[in-house]
Order: sequence, then C-alpha cells, then structure tokens
Amino acid sequence: DPLQHKLIKDLGPEPLSKDFNGEWLYKRSRKRTQAIKNFIMDSHNVVGVGNIYASESLFLAGINPKRKAGNVSIERYKLLASAIKKILKQSIKQGGTTLRDFVNGDGKPGYFQQQLNVYGRTGQPCKKCKSTIKEIKLGQRSSFYCANCQT
Repeated sequence: DPLQHKLIKDLGPEPLSKDFNGEWLYKRSRKRTQAIKNFIMDSHNVVGVGNIYASESLFLAGINPKRKAGNVSIERYKLLASAIKKILKQSIKQGGTTLRDFVNGDGKPGYFQQQLNVYGRTGQPCKKCKSTIKEIKLGQRSSFYCANCQT
C-alpha cells in the first residue's frame, strides 16, 4: 500500500478532503503548546497549508496566530477548518498567489494576492476593522495578523 510508505504514512489529511474537519484539528491539538499557526503548517496535522494560506485562514477564523494550539476550542477549530477550505478554494479559483515570479502550468500568474487580508500587509489598515496589520516571527516565518480581529 503506497499510503503506508515511511515518507507519507504519518501525514495529516489533505485540507479539501472529507477527512479534514474541525474535530480532527481539535483532537490533534490537545496538550499542544505550539502556536496555532505553526500547528496548521505542520504536515503531520494537515498537508498543504503554507505560510500565506495559514495567515489568511487564521484571519478569517478570527484566531491570533500566537495562540497555543491546545487552547483553541472545538468551535473555533470548526471555523478554522472551514476557513482553510474556503481560502484554498478561492486561491485555486484565482490561479494561486503570485508574490514575485510564480506562474502556473500555463505560464500565467495567480491573482489570489489581490484578495489577501493580512499576508504581506504590515502597517496597512485591516480591511475589516481598520486597525493596523502587525507582523511577527513564528518558527522563523513571518506571520501577519490583526490584533483587533484575531484573538
């Protein structure tokens, strides 16, 4: 069975699959002290959620990226799972996110970056509440969030 190969057998579910939901995230996160953003970017918990989509999903779900994964309620994990699915589907529909020189298989840039709420918007007003978007480092990665909208 290829799914039992040592390189992939311990991976979490694909976020657009039926196996991925808030309950899965909640159960995986118990007793975890790492930041929620790092938790959802860990492929053992969910595959394919990179830095941009983690920041944007956490914004939609209203969760501060610094919050400890084990301290997030099941209700908020349900919101987060829905937000991850929504963000990924929107990005796919827009052809991805072009920040520098990305092009898709047809040589075209992605357009999702035009819809970004927090990623790469340090110092700019939040599109929802007009507070200033902040940038911090989590796990050596830049993280963007609105301290007013994300608790």
